[in-house]
Amino acid sequence: MQHFKFIQLTILIGSSLLLTACGGSDSKVNTTMVSFAVADAPVDDAEEVWIAIDAIELVREGQDNILLDVKDGDLEYAQIDLKQFQGGDSKIILDETELELGVYQNLILHVLDESDGDNFSYVKEVGGNDVSMKQPSQKLKLGSFEVTREGVQRFTIHFDLRTALVKNQNGQRYNLKPHGVTIVDNETVASLSGMVDLNLFCMGDENEGNFVYLYPGHNLTVLVDNYDESTAQTGLPGGAVPPVGSTAVVVNGNEHSYAFGFIPGGEYTVAFTCSGSNDNEALYDGRTIPNPTMQKHNVTLSNDVDSEQDFAEIVL
Repeated sequence: MQHFKFIQLTILIGSSLLLTACGGSDSKVNTTMVSFAVADAPVDDAEEVWIAIDAIELVREGQDNILLDVKDGDLEYAQIDLKQFQGGDSKIILDETELELGVYQNLILHVLDESDGDNFSYVKEVGGNDVSMKQPSQKLKLGSFEVTREGVQRFTIHFDLRTALVKNQNGQRYNLKPHGVTIVDNETVASLSGMVDLNLFCMGDENEGNFVYLYPGHNLTVLVDNYDESTAQTGLPGGAVPPVGSTAVVVNGNEHSYAFGFIPGGEYTVAFTCSGSNDNEALYDGRTIPNPTMQKHNVTLSNDVDSEQDFAEIVL
């Protein structure tokens, strides 16, 4: 079973956050404490993926935006290697900040990228090359979330880098897209992990690579690789269900394992393929999933529960 961990930064808030109701300073405002963390799902061909965040901006309808400074010790920003926080691990970037209860229409990460310098946000590729990372407008807009309860409510900003990180055509830069980055409430998510039998690995395929894909729903028959639903696709089969995530099988000695973290509870299909490398995050590639053909399972995930599903060789 996976044992997930949270690692905390030393965070300074640049100014106190004063929350007032629309009715005036004497109106009672219900508030609670909120924490934000970041986590990653694995990406191909990268040893390190560094992102520098200097603020979190919260948008509320009819009210002024809230800007929360993110700092790490003496630094005016937090710089995180997302590859260090995979499969359910996360790193807190803002801890126990007081917020008003209610719906926030948008959470916006302010990212320091190549516009600010080469050493803020970048990718260290397998082989050692450092390639700069660009975030258009330097703001990553992640959509709405709701602060609902007393006590500390913990959220995680989850980066699925296999879909969010895109290398441009000339190979000189990576772009970080909102597609594949989500914000989740830690109490409404689950995790899934398991072992993979070595006998399922395939050899000699040009797309060789052992990956596990996760899809919404049970008893699915047409499983496909990653693609961006907003991009025109060629050859996509009818009735295809796009994955909600994919992750590499990690080899550690004689053990071969996978893990998904921060998944909303519900019914899913999980499938293994030994031919999942070089899966284009934007375009349908025609990967065979599952491969071998019988390596898929229905799983039901419950909130705040670590579930397990192994992949074993089927001998007929």
